[in-house]
Amino acid sequence: MIFEQKQLFLGSTHLALREQSLYVCKRNPQGTVVLEAEVAYEDVLPVASGARRHVPLAPLAFTALLVGWLGLEPWRALLATGHAGPNFYFWLGLVAVNGVVAWLRFDQQWSTFQLRAAHLAVAVGGRPWQRRRFEAFAAALEDRAKTYLRREYGTVNPLGVIEPQLRRVAWLRELEVFSPAEARALTTRLTGQVPSAALTGLGQDLDPPYVN
Repeated sequence: MIFEQKQLFLGSTHLALREQSLYVCKRNPQGTVVLEAEVAYEDVLPVASGARRHVPLAPLAFTALLVGWLGLEPWRALLATGHAGPNFYFWLGLVAVNGVVAWLRFDQQWSTFQLRAAHLAVAVGGRPWQRRRFEAFAAALEDRAKTYLRREYGTVNPLGVIEPQLRRVAWLRELEVFSPAEARALTTRLTGQVPSAALTGLGQDLDPPYVN
C-alpha cells in the first residue's frame, strides 16, 4: 500500500509498505531526495495517527476586514460609473493573493495529518479529501507490522531455551500482537505451568499447577 502527497513549495512525501519495513521518502520541490529511510516492522509498533488543525482565526478575521475596507471605494466607483477602474482590479488582485496565501498556509501549516510510530514521526498536509486514505494507510501499517511480527516471532518451541522465548512472548504481548489469552497459552506451552493468581497453602506461596 502506498500513500503519496505533493505540496507546492515543500515537495512530496512518499510512504510505502514493503515486505519487511515501512519506506519513507521526502523530496524537495526540485525532486531531490532530502530524506529516505526504511523502518523495520520490529521498530514500528505502536502506531498512532491523527489530525492537527490550528487556524489563527483572529489574524484571518483582521485581514478579511482590512481587505473588505480597502474594497469599499473601488466598489463605490464601480456602482456609480458602471465601469471597473484600476483600483478595482488592484483590489481583486489583493483578494486573490490573500486567498492563495491562506490556502497554502492551511495546506502546509495550519492543518496536518500525523503518523507516529515507535521510532518515526511523519506529518503531511491535512487535506480533507485524503483523510480516509491516510487513516487506511495507518491502519494497514499497524496490521502489516503485527502480521509480520506474529509470523517471524510468534512461534515457540518448548524443546528450546525457555527464557528468551518467554521474553519474546512478553514483548509481543506488550505490542498487542498477542492477546492476553494467546500470551497465556504460549507461556503455558513453554513452561508447563498454568499462569493464574498466586496459590497459597498453610501460609506459603505455592507454584502454579503443571499441565502435561
